[in-house]
Amino acid sequence: MFSKALDPFRKTISFRLALWYSAFFILSTASLFALAYFLLASTLRQDDRDDIEQRLHQLAAQYQATDLAGLKKELALETRRRKSNSFFIRIAGPRNITVFVRNPDQWTAFDVSRLEHVPLANPGTLIRLPAKHDEADLELLSTRLHDGTILQIGTSTEERDSVLERFGRIVSGVMVPMVVVGLLGGMFLARRSLRPVRQLIEAVHAIEAGAMEARVPIHDTGDELDELGKLFNRMLNRIAALIQGMRSALDNVAHDLRTPVARIRGMAEIALRSESGPDRYRDALADCVEESDQLLQMLNTLMDISEAETGTLRLHLEPVDISRLLADAIDLYQLVAEEKAIAMSLTAPQLWMAADRNRLRQVMANLLDNAIKYTPAGGRVDVQGYVSQDMIVIRVADSGVGMTPEELLKSWDRLYRGDRSRSQRGLGLGLSLVKAVVEAHRGHVTATSSPGRGSVFTVTLPVASSTGSPFPSGDQSTLARM
Repeated sequence: MFSKALDPFRKTISFRLALWYSAFFILSTASLFALAYFLLASTLRQDDRDDIEQRLHQLAAQYQATDLAGLKKELALETRRRKSNSFFIRIAGPRNITVFVRNPDQWTAFDVSRLEHVPLANPGTLIRLPAKHDEADLELLSTRLHDGTILQIGTSTEERDSVLERFGRIVSGVMVPMVVVGLLGGMFLARRSLRPVRQLIEAVHAIEAGAMEARVPIHDTGDELDELGKLFNRMLNRIAALIQGMRSALDNVAHDLRTPVARIRGMAEIALRSESGPDRYRDALADCVEESDQLLQMLNTLMDISEAETGTLRLHLEPVDISRLLADAIDLYQLVAEEKAIAMSLTAPQLWMAADRNRLRQVMANLLDNAIKYTPAGGRVDVQGYVSQDMIVIRVADSGVGMTPEELLKSWDRLYRGDRSRSQRGLGLGLSLVKAVVEAHRGHVTATSSPGRGSVFTVTLPVASSTGSPFPSGDQSTLARM
């Protein structure tokens, strides 16, 4: 039952991270202690061997200087002084028969008589003689002297084993709390590391419950999870803005569609109730067709804007002479401008870029239409085109009524029409379409305006295109000279 209750917890990343952290910490600690034990044992073993070798060389030199009698006398003198009594010393004849043995009292557990049956090892090779009822060993080094006598010096591993045993007990005592610390530390680190993920999950649950304003807390730690939280919040803000824009667009569409639909219905009802002849019906149908065309234009424009904003608008890129395109757009509106006594001018050298010709015509048509529409009689509309830092800049300036900062900010919204533009015919989608098409070309559009002083719209488009060189043969030099 308890195991089944833990199954959901075992599947969580927190549990697995805690387990991995703990296992890594515990294994690392155990490996460190094992390495320390190995190094300590090696050091103690080497120190014992160095002491044995030093004592062996010392007694061998003493033997060569004073023979066996002198060596025994020296050892007896050392025993009375209680000096160097920690070594086992054995002197044997050429046939390995023991001649002299000095065995410390605490080493009586070693059967040294067995050494007479142990072949003499090569110089520098340790001989190990185990104790009778103990785990300690007697380690000896042997050497054959100039007269064939065998000199053996050794020491017990009992003290060394005792040190290592105490170290092992200390390590065992330390490992228990280290395991506990490893488990608790793993749980703490896993919980702390996954806190941004839990906050992300909580935000998602809150959004699912209807709290669309929920966001992930940002701690500015600069790590990947903090960056994930920032990206998630930016995505939510973008989604919220799109939803709000969609709601506003739907509200505006519903509001703006009500009037033309009502007009169509009214014209149809009047025609049905009228007993006039076919001419009256034909006029009513023509009016209905005109209103329907305006509705279709609004819906098509809204679809174009939506496709451009979502990146699905298909652009048919081709080399476009921007100066020629600007001239054609001015020619198209020249008659309308002359009816209002508005002067129009164009200043643009030959400019080439890869673009969708028809879409850019829509951009210029909307900008010129707005400029002429909101410029009073006797005003001016000036169009400029030039290259600045590998960007083509198109500037449309008018001396019209201008806009307040609030109106300028809202002018890019779909179906927005200021109070002064309500009297003018239009859909309120022109600038929204301009912005969407320009950004689809990887450019941007800005505007400056003030009431009574006119407006200036600036379109900036990149000259280069990922599709390759946009310029026809022989025209790249024209742009290079500008």
